Amino acid sequence: MLLELRIKNFAIIDELNLSFTKGLNILTGETGAGKSIILNAVNVLLGDRVSEEWIRSSEEEAKVEALFDISKNSEIKERIKDKSFPIQEDLLLIQRILSRSGRGKVFINGNLATLGILSEIGEGLLSIYGQHEHQSLQRVETHLDILDEFGGLLDLREEFQKDYQEFISLSEEIERIRVEKEKRLKEKELMTFQSKEIEALSVQVGEEESLKEEKTILNHAKRLMDFVQASEEILYSEGGSVIERIQRVLRQGREMAMIDPSLSQPLKALESTLIQLEEIVIALKDYSRRIEINPARLEEIEGRLEELDRLKRKYGPTLKDVLSFKERIDRDLRSFSSDEERLTQLEERLKPFQQKISHLSNRLSEERKRVALELKKSIEKELSSLGMKKTTFEIRIDPLPISLKGADRVEFLISPNVGEEVKPLAKIASGGELSRMMLAMKKILAKVGGRQVLIFDEVDSGIGGAMAEVVGRKLKELSRHHQVICVTHLPQIASFADQHYSVKKEVRAGRTITLVDQLDQEAVVEEIARMLGGVKMTEKTRAHAREMIENARRL
Repeated sequence: MLLELRIKNFAIIDELNLSFTKGLNILTGETGAGKSIILNAVNVLLGDRVSEEWIRSSEEEAKVEALFDISKNSEIKERIKDKSFPIQEDLLLIQRILSRSGRGKVFINGNLATLGILSEIGEGLLSIYGQHEHQSLQRVETHLDILDEFGGLLDLREEFQKDYQEFISLSEEIERIRVEKEKRLKEKELMTFQSKEIEALSVQVGEEESLKEEKTILNHAKRLMDFVQASEEILYSEGGSVIERIQRVLRQGREMAMIDPSLSQPLKALESTLIQLEEIVIALKDYSRRIEINPARLEEIEGRLEELDRLKRKYGPTLKDVLSFKERIDRDLRSFSSDEERLTQLEERLKPFQQKISHLSNRLSEERKRVALELKKSIEKELSSLGMKKTTFEIRIDPLPISLKGADRVEFLISPNVGEEVKPLAKIASGGELSRMMLAMKKILAKVGGRQVLIFDEVDSGIGGAMAEVVGRKLKELSRHHQVICVTHLPQIASFADQHYSVKKEVRAGRTITLVDQLDQEAVVEEIARMLGGVKMTEKTRAHAREMIENARRL
């Protein structure tokens, strides 16, 4: 529901604030008063591209704002949520600023948006029938939705879509695994070789450091052996060795300690030193037995280190990195096996979905053919009541490959004139005839598609008298399910208004401006009387106006 419409510096509109009510909102006024300008401003909210000609002279910017109640429009709520725009209290504020610089802006609930987003959201809010382009029923892609809504097929379609989406998801996963499998076949061969190459060398963490240490010792084995031998001789083997001399000191010292007991303490320390020296000699002898000059072992170590260096150059830079690389490719190799198992499982799961979506798709197609006949009869009957008795309405259903909405392409065709072949709805010229046709269709579909605000322009073109009253009654009935805004020149239609607005032009301070008045009960009578009697009004035309309003209320 459109709650507020604000227009500023747009064409000849200086500043305009309109509040709309639910039900049927009627706009009337003399030709050229600015009714079409108001509708053009509404089109701006649907994402139309505009030129600077729409900006009021001497102004740099024009602004159009609309406040909507979207509490009952779950589809729009979903779209806004998908675009990450906030919603507060089920209200939607759309603002569009036009600039002479060409740098216009769009705001949705205070957040900057693009024209594409505005168009997507706007078309779910408003549908304009008349001279304008935003007629959702003229877009072939909406015809299938309309048919399914009319026939109550949305539950069946939802069941189909749920299975179809699962089918597509499984199919895409199967295709992804197959493509990945093919792409990774050569990778698998390479990874298998790499894993075996590392495994064959039995790499151990810390091995390289240990080998380098052993290599250093082997390279200096002769020097180490000479050092150990010389040290052992100095400490123990040769005559007058360190140990022999200490032993001599201890023998003499024990005699001296009998003379002076205070020497006992340093002698005990010397005994401990002697013991340590003897242990060192034992350790040196043990080391001399282990140390060897071994060219074969040295060559073996150097070969092993070269192998490890080669692995590091390929998979390194350290042996730890080499082992991490092997763990990673082993994990990837295991995934090949799991992918094979996953592929087999998915292919088994896919078979029943193929059968089910084929069955549901066929059911949908059959139901659509049945429902199409009912919708055809209903539309032709409604068109007949609107003075288009010879109009032929057809629904063409063509087979398509299965997609999210089934396996059908639905298109509405119409022939307003006897003897003319039916043509696509999208190719029929706009105007009063098209507006009445849209009114008929919306009347039929009102209960199943009560989401958009419907705006009718030129719905009264080429009609009058009793037929105008019929159109007014249809609009009134339609307004029980939709908010309807209608521009009309006929009092028979205007008399059905829940809220009536008068559009007029005035000259103020040397400039023409458009004004809109929301009429009270007496002012409505005056406006209807003006529409009936022209410039000169009498009590008789006023009485006629009151009678027309009362009759409309009773109807």
